[in-house]
Amino acid sequence: MNRPTNRNRLGEAYQNSIATSSRCYSSALPIDAIKSSIKSSLLEQASKKDSPFWDEERTNSQTPLNGLNGHSRAVDLEQHLSDVSDDVDAPINKPDPLDEWYLESVSLGSMNGETSGIRLPEGVAPLDPHVNDPFFLSHADVNDISATIGNDLVGTDHPVLNSAARYFFNTEDGKGKGKQVRPVMVMLLSRAMMQMNSHLETSTPQLNHTLKSQRRLAEITEMIHTASLFHDDVIDDADTRRGQPAAHRAFGNKMAILAGDYLLARASIYLARLRNVDVVECMSTTIEHLVRGEVLQIKDSRTGVADMEGYLRKNFYKTASLMANSCKSAALLNHATPEVVDAAYRYGKHVGVAFQLIDDALDFEGSAASLGKPALADLNAGLSTAPVLFAAESHGDVLIPAMARKFKEAGDIDLALQCILEADGVRRTKELAAVHAEMAMEAVVGALEPSPFRDSLVHLASRVVDRSR
Repeated sequence: MNRPTNRNRLGEAYQNSIATSSRCYSSALPIDAIKSSIKSSLLEQASKKDSPFWDEERTNSQTPLNGLNGHSRAVDLEQHLSDVSDDVDAPINKPDPLDEWYLESVSLGSMNGETSGIRLPEGVAPLDPHVNDPFFLSHADVNDISATIGNDLVGTDHPVLNSAARYFFNTEDGKGKGKQVRPVMVMLLSRAMMQMNSHLETSTPQLNHTLKSQRRLAEITEMIHTASLFHDDVIDDADTRRGQPAAHRAFGNKMAILAGDYLLARASIYLARLRNVDVVECMSTTIEHLVRGEVLQIKDSRTGVADMEGYLRKNFYKTASLMANSCKSAALLNHATPEVVDAAYRYGKHVGVAFQLIDDALDFEGSAASLGKPALADLNAGLSTAPVLFAAESHGDVLIPAMARKFKEAGDIDLALQCILEADGVRRTKELAAVHAEMAMEAVVGALEPSPFRDSLVHLASRVVDRSR
């Protein structure tokens, strides 16, 4: 018997509830009101941390083959499959409990609007544009990733779908391809681990195959990320993305959704061709997490009120999970030790958390030109991000009601901005981002051997925090 999927559970629960409610209450309440009530109830259930809708990780929590982020050394694929064949539902990798966000590290006192500086770990060379700059060192590996995806990996016979799927990959001015932080992380980490393989020559069939697989992983990561942008912009009804019209403004909602689905499908095909079961599970998990994060955001947008830990968990699902599992997958493809695999995961996770925190802070500081999207977009969408949540700790009596009505009344946005200013909300958000960036640095410095590539990962984490777009 086929095991029901999460989507099927949600759908069946919704349809069963609708059918029952229609029979019982058709004469008392409009069916639309019943549907809205049931939808809110299901969203409430699905957004809980221990929701049964996402129970595969918990109900199949038999002892995994690896630890939290562990990986058995390189094994024959057939043998690996035989090891897990007695329970095909058992996860290979134990889920991250997401139980530590380092909120206690953020000071409450004023620092005159200044953000505490990033402290580089001992032994890391200062930034040199021609030695350990992350974008300089990764240029040869990632410069043509967008062109490769657009020209070679995303071909389709349908002309409109073809144009939509390539929308962010084939742009003449280069704006559409974005910052490409995720491919940069994957390739820098791959090169840093290569420095540890002293038993290999600088160019061998094994080494070349590993680097080719890691380069393909970087492309897959960017495809998954871009697919999420197509879907997010439709859900958020965004007007612009990366300094140009959002895809659904150019092609319509249906084609934008189909283009996102198509990118995920193509990414899944190339992921399977890596022929690494651990990596397939890792990267597939990120797609589930994107859905989880969107469910949490939809719930917050309906209620207007979020808690800080719930907000950070949502950010992990929407942003940090893809970075964390991409870095982990790069280490798995390298057949790294469990310690290195774990460090790679933690590096990506903490950089991802820091990245989204800074994005949320910049929404209050940047301009449409610098951000590639309108400033105060989150407030105007009714979303309460970290600066608002920090402000609510001391201004909750006036701010929480505005949050609950999603800043829709006249004066709500000005009130929120004043509360954020008085509570140092933006500064505290940047400070929390700096804490996570330093956690990322410690992860790679503690696990990787000194090299320009290792140091470039440290400087990339610093640059994620110290940016204006």
